[in-house]
Amino acid sequence: MNKIIGVIVIIAIIIIGGYYLLRGNYKTTPPTDATPSAGLPTGAENPTLPVVGSTETAGTTTPTPTPTPTPAPSSETTTAISIQNFAFDPATLTVKAGTTVVWTNDDQAPHRIKSTAFNSENLNTGDTYSFKFETAGTFDYICSLHPSMQGKIIVE
Repeated sequence: MNKIIGVIVIIAIIIIGGYYLLRGNYKTTPPTDATPSAGLPTGAENPTLPVVGSTETAGTTTPTPTPTPTPAPSSETTTAISIQNFAFDPATLTVKAGTTVVWTNDDQAPHRIKSTAFNSENLNTGDTYSFKFETAGTFDYICSLHPSMQGKIIVE
């Protein structure tokens, strides 16, 4: 009989301990080591540094910040074509060489833009595809999923 009561008490202690452990009601205390780590300076070893904009100095000069060059504005042109109602809008587009054309699928169906010069992945609703036209010429393209959808880019 004493063995059964002992086993029940041990099981109860394990269950209660597990319950508190899983609920996160146990507490851990961080280590309290007053010795600084090797290689790390203590406060007494660090000189006081001047505050930016302050007239006080600590025997050192404040470095002059080097200005960061601002990149020149890009002369690259971007033009948009919308895909909607199973059509390209505009269907024909004339651009200058160096122009990037961005197609956006505003349709509910997926589309895939295909030409001899470029080929997109499937474009789901809201997806975009861009291509930079570097050379002059006429570029006919279609939606390879819906071949009746046709467009043309004329690069001057």
